[in-house]
Amino acid sequence: MKRIKLLAAIMCLPMLSMAQPGAGVADKVLPVKVDIGVKVGANFANLNGKEWESGYKPGLVAGIFGGISRKRVGVTGEVLISSIKYTGSGVNFYQSAKQSALIYNNAADSSKKGNFAVTYVHVPVLFNFKFGGPLWLQLGPMYSGVVGVNDKDNLLKSTTGLFKSGDVSGVLGLQLNLSKFRANARYIIGFSDVNASSVTNSWKTRTVQLSLGYTFL
Repeated sequence: MKRIKLLAAIMCLPMLSMAQPGAGVADKVLPVKVDIGVKVGANFANLNGKEWESGYKPGLVAGIFGGISRKRVGVTGEVLISSIKYTGSGVNFYQSAKQSALIYNNAADSSKKGNFAVTYVHVPVLFNFKFGGPLWLQLGPMYSGVVGVNDKDNLLKSTTGLFKSGDVSGVLGLQLNLSKFRANARYIIGFSDVNASSVTNSWKTRTVQLSLGYTFL
């Protein structure tokens, strides 16, 4: 009977430790901080490729975020909508005159510098590591899907075949946790070739993103 009581007491120890803050396993696992909020900011994007002007063009970004963290580690997921501007360099997007005639509204448009506003949905999943104080390092993958392409100068008959529907990027950034505010600075490196046109050059994105968020919890 003594052995049974001792065994029962040993089996109850984990439950007792979980029921008492600061004891045993619970102290190693809890508490977990939860963040749910909204954010808004600016993108400065560059599209590599001779068909595009170099330079970081401004655009807007906004969305929601959620995450959990404990002490020095955490994970954050976001859903963001952004508008990014790309400017053509005046180099034809299509290799043959026949393709150009089918794609461009006018033959002369193939040498014009057109502006294109691309709307994306971004889904980054970021791992967070605390440097010290309110400063955190963030890194992880991000998937971006193209929602629409606005040909602002009306050069093309259709923008459907210009960009691929989605791409994958890597995110490296810093976050300041200031009470309920979250300030972010990120550098986003596109891994995928987003070129869907007939030119053989690779188009890859590079983006600097600055944002300010507010958590409700």
